Amino acid sequence: MVSGTVSFACSACGKCCNSPPMMTVPELFHHEDLFVGTLGVRPGAAGAFDLVTQGLDYPANGVCPARGPQGLCGIHNQHKPAMCRTVPLDPFQPDAMQHRVLLHRNTGAGYIGAECIVPGEREGMDVLVADGVVADPGYRQQLHTHRQLLAEERELWGAAVTQMLRGQMPPAPRGGGGGMLTLPLVPILSVLAAWSEACRLRCLRYMQQQCALLDRQIGLALQRKREQDRTVTAEFRTYAAAYRRLADALARGGVPPAGSASEAARAEAYLGVSTRA
Repeated sequence: MVSGTVSFACSACGKCCNSPPMMTVPELFHHEDLFVGTLGVRPGAAGAFDLVTQGLDYPANGVCPARGPQGLCGIHNQHKPAMCRTVPLDPFQPDAMQHRVLLHRNTGAGYIGAECIVPGEREGMDVLVADGVVADPGYRQQLHTHRQLLAEERELWGAAVTQMLRGQMPPAPRGGGGGMLTLPLVPILSVLAAWSEACRLRCLRYMQQQCALLDRQIGLALQRKREQDRTVTAEFRTYAAAYRRLADALARGGVPPAGSASEAARAEAYLGVSTRA
């Protein structure tokens, strides 16, 4: 076996599609009637935060909302999230650590029986990583593209949201290991809505769609009457209330532009609402 070499072949079995994925804000906006969007916050040292956006669902469902009855992705050709295209690699880890990511996934519950990841080389499978390098050109490009998307998110709203949350979040526990707190996208929407009128209107539409989705999800949970759903139902009700408060505030009038015309144009392009020539 070649050290650090891992091969991969996806059989589209759907085993790893057992929960909503991490998603960029534009992806959450595009699938606003399918995924409940959430902001994950992990407090770090010296007031720093790790911020991620992702879909959220009732854990007891045990499946991604986009997964079809045959186990296939229902949005494979309709703005499939970058994370789903990057998996089984991890854009948050350096290339030199990807073989460890893969070998860890190989023993994870979501991959048991899939046999899609194997150490070394195997006939009929592609070498995905080798000696600290992502060997597959398609995955190498996808990993690069995904990291660029994440960098753009940090530039457009990451720093502003971190500043907004500083002093409002509980401190990280001693020794690290703090858990991820999940919030509605209100801090992000507050930042994005201030870029331009087009961004404000798009954020309003997103919140309207999310409130409708949250109401549907809560209604289904009440019909299921599962004890394990209660915590998420309470969280979803909090999300809906927060969105309605922010929507009321944004609907009362325009928002003073937060930046230059070029910055506003970039934000509009990011949200897919660009109206500028």
